Amino acid sequence: MDGITFGRNLIKQLGDWVNALAAPIMPPRVVLEGEEYLRLEFREHLPHTAMIGKAIRAASGIGAALALADLGYIVECGSILRMVSDFCSEIDSIGQALNGGGELPAAVQTFVDQYFAKRMMTADQFPNEKRPRYVSRDELAKSELYGAKGEGRARHEQIRYTRQYLNYVYDGFVHCTYASTMELCDPRTWHFMVDGHQDASKREEYVEAVMLKLHEVVVAIEITAAMTAHATVFNAAREARHAMDASQPWNTLGGLRGRNR
Repeated sequence: MDGITFGRNLIKQLGDWVNALAAPIMPPRVVLEGEEYLRLEFREHLPHTAMIGKAIRAASGIGAALALADLGYIVECGSILRMVSDFCSEIDSIGQALNGGGELPAAVQTFVDQYFAKRMMTADQFPNEKRPRYVSRDELAKSELYGAKGEGRARHEQIRYTRQYLNYVYDGFVHCTYASTMELCDPRTWHFMVDGHQDASKREEYVEAVMLKLHEVVVAIEITAAMTAHATVFNAAREARHAMDASQPWNTLGGLRGRNR
């Protein structure tokens, strides 16, 4: 089985993994908001629960990104990959802090608190509600150094800078940079392909980008399973990660991982 086929099959398994992680905290509570609204919320508002919530969105997002790449919606695919990257790095930051033991770093605890904070339900509430300053991605990423020393600290720094660069690359899709617009220009007709890129090689390039980001998703789920003591999901994710590490496109720095777009 080639790597892309393996990755496609793996994406189909992610739903089972995240639902297994969520099972111990299900069903959610139904919370009434006045007479017109209701919302669902987890019964436990813990750091581990936030990791599960982020893992669910990462699994959903990577599947959506693959669907968009297959259809040729390449810049929209890149935008979702940027979101998925955030979810995975947030999971990693919380997991690193939990693994360090003791009291959570202030940025991580605030991030978790804000994740579970009650959201405004109507536009009428918006002008009168005080809106907090949310924890930035840099503040959260720095918490990964919590308790790390020597080579471990240097390794975390290297990972953080690499992640920042990749986020910088994918930010262009979210914020509609000049380059991302020109990705859609067809040099044969000088028309913009707003209904999907027609170049098969370009679609394949973005499928590979999805596969490279899939590695982050699998690692994030593995970390979440470790922190929630879910041995079945942990072993399945670890086995999948080892298989990815030994095959293309994950065992090289090719593909979009090293391209500046």
